[in-house]
Amino acid sequence: MREFETILSNLVVDVEGLYAAAVGGVDGLLIEGFTRASVIDLESAVAEHAGLLRATRESYASTMSTPTIHEWWAVGEPLVGYVTPLSDDYFLLCVGSPEVNLGRLRVKARQAAEALKEVLA
Repeated sequence: MREFETILSNLVVDVEGLYAAAVGGVDGLLIEGFTRASVIDLESAVAEHAGLLRATRESYASTMSTPTIHEWWAVGEPLVGYVTPLSDDYFLLCVGSPEVNLGRLRVKARQAAEALKEVLA
């Protein structure tokens, strides 16, 4: 799991305004995470976002005939969540401030996702 931690910590450090990143299972379990903000409860965040991801997949599949979600963005105050699936069973969750640079986050998260997929394989 050291490889996961390295990839996740590099992602958080490389994106200004990003507080935490985690690999989660769609079952809601935290696989590995890195946070630089002690107030971020990654176990709860992964569980909540897993439920939202499952619901979004089901909704898109039934109403729009497209069950594939490539990325998902939830904007709140004071936090935002960004999810990109790694497979049918795992996803990358990023948690940051509402001022996080979305463009940089998307690029860096895509790079991290590819590296995480290699570790999962």
